[in-house]
Amino acid sequence: MQKIKLSIFLFSFYAIIDLIAILPFLLGIVDITFIRLLRWFRILRLIRFIDNRFLFAKINTEDGVIFARILFTLFAIVFIYSGLIYQVEHPVNPQNFSTFLDAFYFSVVTMTTVGFGDVIPISKLGRLLTVLMIFTGIALIPWQVGDLIKRLVKTVNQVETVCSGCGLAFHDIDAGFCKRCGSKLPIRNS
Repeated sequence: MQKIKLSIFLFSFYAIIDLIAILPFLLGIVDITFIRLLRWFRILRLIRFIDNRFLFAKINTEDGVIFARILFTLFAIVFIYSGLIYQVEHPVNPQNFSTFLDAFYFSVVTMTTVGFGDVIPISKLGRLLTVLMIFTGIALIPWQVGDLIKRLVKTVNQVETVCSGCGLAFHDIDAGFCKRCGSKLPIRNS
């Protein structure tokens, strides 16, 4: 069983990216260090750990979990873009992108569409990343906040009644059965 799991991991997408990312160091022949940029996307896999039992000791409501996921997603996207812009711009523009924090500042300012103009990329790839950051900021942030607002509006007409079958916490006020699994809900005290 262990050998099967190991072989599945060895041929997974992320394991191959990791291998390609360290090959330039091991071989020293061909410079393919730009492949390291793909490793920044591994942080998005951490979203699976955000649930009621893990994050910040315990989050009691589904709204809290959704809010934590939104914050994590936004931070991860900003972090990934910061790493990408730093990798692209630091070699050609070290006076503006001397540290990762400079790239982080640039990413936050760009994704929130504030755009002070004090730090600008000079490479074509850096400018392309900047355009992608702006589009991501315009699309992602309102979409995530809209999901949170939609969830909050949806739960206004619901009460907390935990289903014994599936554990779903919120149901409509007049519900007699769980909308997810169909189990009979316990009788609520008015």
